[in-house]
Amino acid sequence: MSKQIMSAIECLKEYRENKDKYLPLVDHDTHYFPERDEFDDVNIGWDMGFIGNRPYFLECYAATGITMITIFMSTIGLERATEYDLERILIDNKIYEPLDDYESPECPRFYDDNDNEFFSINVVVGIEDEPARIKGGRLTPFSVLNELNGLTGEEEE
Repeated sequence: MSKQIMSAIECLKEYRENKDKYLPLVDHDTHYFPERDEFDDVNIGWDMGFIGNRPYFLECYAATGITMITIFMSTIGLERATEYDLERILIDNKIYEPLDDYESPECPRFYDDNDNEFFSINVVVGIEDEPARIKGGRLTPFSVLNELNGLTGEEEE
C-alpha cells in the first residue's frame, strides 16, 4: 500500500511495526487527547504520514479566536534547516497549501520524553471569522487515537 494514500491509523501501525525503517516519531502518538485541554483549547484532530523515511505527526487545535496545526518532525538530517526550508518541505509534499493571508510558520525545537529532538512547526489555519489561511490535509478525530491506544482519560486523574 502506498504511504501517500494510507490513513493516519495505517501510517501509525506501519511505523509501530517497522520503527527501524524510519526516523523517530514524536511520542505524542501515545498521549491521551481530551476534547479540551487544561488551557480550554479544543483538540480537533490529528494526522500522521511519511515524507520518505521521515514520519510526521500533525495536531489541529483551536484556542480563543485562532485555529492552528502543529506538525512534529525529527531534526535528524535537517539540523541546519531554516524555517523556510521546513515550510517548503511541508508545502512541496502537500501537507498543506498556503492561501491568502498565509503566515510562515514558527519552528522551535524541543525534545520529547524519549529524548529525541523535533521541530514543532506551528501554522495558523485561521483567525476568528476570517477566511482560512491554508487548505489541505486530512484529520482524524483524537478519539480514534485514544481508542487505538486504549486511553480513556482516567489515566490522567
